[in-house]
Parts: sequence; C-alpha cells; structure tokens
Amino acid sequence: MPTLRNQKTRGGLIRRLQNLTPETRPQWGKLDAPRLLCHLADTLDMALGNLPTKSANKRAFQYFPLKHLIIYVFPFPKSVSTAPELLSSSPVNFEADRQRVVESVERLATTPHANGPEHPFFGPLTNEEWNALQCKHIGHHLKQFGL
Repeated sequence: MPTLRNQKTRGGLIRRLQNLTPETRPQWGKLDAPRLLCHLADTLDMALGNLPTKSANKRAFQYFPLKHLIIYVFPFPKSVSTAPELLSSSPVNFEADRQRVVESVERLATTPHANGPEHPFFGPLTNEEWNALQCKHIGHHLKQFGL
C-alpha cells in the first residue's frame, strides 16, 4: 500500500509536486495551483498535530471496514468537500508554499511510529494510517492537476 514512509513513493510525489506551476490548471474542482499548495500544507499540518480540526461526527467512517476501505482501497471521489480548517491558509509565495509542503511531507514520513492526532472524518489514526492517507490525498490532488 502506498505510503509517505516509502522513500521511493515519497520521492515520486515530491517530483510531481515540483512540476506544478502557478499556471497549472485543474481538470476538476475549485482549487487553483497556489490554493492547492496551501490546502496540502494545511492537511499535513493537521496530520502533524499542528492544526486542530473539528470533528465532522461521521462515526461510520471511524470504524473498520469503511475507514480501511477509504484510506487504503477506494479512490477519492472528485470534488468532495473538506473541513474548513483545511482551506485556512492563503497563498503567499508559490515556491515558499511548495517548500512548506515538501518539508511537511518529509517531517510526517520520518515521524517516529506513534498515534497521530484525530482526523475530522476518520477519528483517531495511527501514524501509519496518516502516512497512507496523506500519500493518497496528495496523489489525488496531483491527478487533479494532470500530474
């Protein structure tokens, strides 16, 4: 299963992120490239415990098998809404925002094995689940931009 903990997988995502430009247009959804970087940084901050989010009270998503299927098996659907906290950062400087994402990816991937913070939909996640979910999330958005 793809995870940020895998150096080859992580490197591939980072290379794809490097191909994103401010002019890259999405194939679906409302985010432009600068806002995408901010969204990815916000979700990584959440995974690292630096951005608290409110529970969406979606209890069914917090238990096996649904939680497992969404994190590891099913693709993310297009244009799904997200927690408002995960759209809280505003673009400042494209290259600086991209670097923030890359550094956060590296930080999450190298965090010692421990349980992470709660996710607004999935509830408590292990560090392994956070790494798999963030890998899938970043890949999903890169596909959104044709990368």
